[in-house]
Amino acid sequence: MYILMGIMQFGLIFAAYITVNNAVREGARWGSIYVYDSSTGQTQATNDTSRHDGILDRVITGKGILNIPAAGSSTDNFNTGASWAAGTVATDCFNQSPTPDSAVKRGDVTICYTRPTSVTANDARRGYYMEVTAWYHQQIFMPLLDMFLPDDTTKSSGVQAQWLRLPGRVTVVVN
Repeated sequence: MYILMGIMQFGLIFAAYITVNNAVREGARWGSIYVYDSSTGQTQATNDTSRHDGILDRVITGKGILNIPAAGSSTDNFNTGASWAAGTVATDCFNQSPTPDSAVKRGDVTICYTRPTSVTANDARRGYYMEVTAWYHQQIFMPLLDMFLPDDTTKSSGVQAQWLRLPGRVTVVVN
């Protein structure tokens, strides 16, 4: 019985991991081809916010079988904030929550930009590397299996259930 339940648990973990990576890949693909709008006098920050909102929408749309809510809401499995906070991880990183390392409210989507030395700095971020990362919190239901898996401390503090934090990460070049 334990072997059968273990196979089922690893199947659910693997399915969630693949789904998160596919959703992040779709969001990053959309973000890499986002058209920078300079005709209306929009700033880089406004365009970045529009790009980030579009990426988040695509990640949520690509949820497949996972419990990921609409933008601006949260559940135990995937949290998104109402706005993007800049500089939370590094200078050009944006997170869905002002305090991404807070156990109370954690934004599970981060977008970071890196400018290669061969690329001239520009507002549209053309030629920049964009890394999109999303985390999904998978609950472990199999007893004794939790000893062998890393614990997601943001979900497990004061909770009986064991959680596993599954990442999805993609790096693309902004066109």
